[in-house]
Amino acid sequence: MDLSPAERQLLQDHHLALFEGCVIFDTQPPIDAANLARLETHLNGPVPEQLLRLWQTCFGGRVGYDLEVVYNGHRHPFSFSELFYPGSDGYRDLWGWIEHELEQAEEAARAAGHPWSGKLDYLPFGGFEYLERLYVCVTPGPEYGAVIAWSRGLPPAWAGSLHQDSLARIADDVGALLRLLAYEADPFDPETEYSSASELLEALDELDNDGEAGMALKARLAALLRQRVLDWRPALADGSLANQPRLRQLAMLDAAEHGDIERLDALRKAGCDLSEALRGHAASLECCLQHGHLAAANWLLDQGIPVQADTLLVAAAQVTPALACRLLDMGALSDPNAVLSAVAQGHMESAEVMARPLLEASQASADALRKALVERAEQQRRDAKRIKAGKLYSNLGFEQYLAEAERMETFLRQHVH
Repeated sequence: MDLSPAERQLLQDHHLALFEGCVIFDTQPPIDAANLARLETHLNGPVPEQLLRLWQTCFGGRVGYDLEVVYNGHRHPFSFSELFYPGSDGYRDLWGWIEHELEQAEEAARAAGHPWSGKLDYLPFGGFEYLERLYVCVTPGPEYGAVIAWSRGLPPAWAGSLHQDSLARIADDVGALLRLLAYEADPFDPETEYSSASELLEALDELDNDGEAGMALKARLAALLRQRVLDWRPALADGSLANQPRLRQLAMLDAAEHGDIERLDALRKAGCDLSEALRGHAASLECCLQHGHLAAANWLLDQGIPVQADTLLVAAAQVTPALACRLLDMGALSDPNAVLSAVAQGHMESAEVMARPLLEASQASADALRKALVERAEQQRRDAKRIKAGKLYSNLGFEQYLAEAERMETFLRQHVH
């Protein structure tokens, strides 16, 4: 996108920048020679060309796009909200992240019994707080300049989420990374409930204060954003959807999240595999269950869609007793967290169905269920007291915490002997 000198000045005045067709907001001034020299004293090689180009455009800022990273078959929505910079008020600033990585690298070398150069092979340059980070390889060689994504795993109770810290190479360089950024839903559509572009759009709105020139530039930037919208509808209409993986997955995900049986059937007839992983390793069945679309889930089962081992855990807060039985019969495994989820929602009959395999399998699995129920009840009672004392804030009242604790205790007395 070619910009006039006046437009470039407007971008600078509003702390906006363009790089590889992406709009960056809350930008910092370009990197200077002193900061570049300080950085490179910590690295095993020079800053790669594409990262340097980005930093010569803006040495830090914020990002408002969607990014999916595939970790060993697990489709993970990666949170990429900040380009790290010195003095950031985020979780750590750039120098803080470098210090953190130096400590980690030294510790890893010591644990492996290897000498350490005192310098980094991978430089962190962006991500989200302590949960997601992007690195660029700074060691000369075949991987030099490549971008690596890292995500922290969540506890097992987070059904369908990434459960272990994971790494993946996602782009040849920083420019290629920026070209991956897109929108899974149209941020300009008023029916879009959430968009990663929300704050970026607010930043663009500030251009309206600069009269016609500002509004014209805002329109041009908005057009750039619209080019990043992943719209599967034209591909479905022209018959090419099945051959476009990202659009195909988004089309199935949208249909499943809405429980739209007619559209799921149309996608199946268009050549889409409804058992394909869409979020994490969850397919259409798990997505329907997660959103409470039980009729659509039963329809998918009627089509022969396979059940995964943790399908029941995904469905536990929604599932009926009959559907819980069906899922168990088709290969889903029960789990104490599934029982807890059902009891928490007051679905006692479904919880009983899910508890039965655990109680019958072995004394160890029965004891694990008992322990989980006791611990949840105790935790809810502690939290209720803290809420009542004003030491814990929640969108639920202390009475609701107590009620959940009582449901756990009732289920324990009646069904776990």
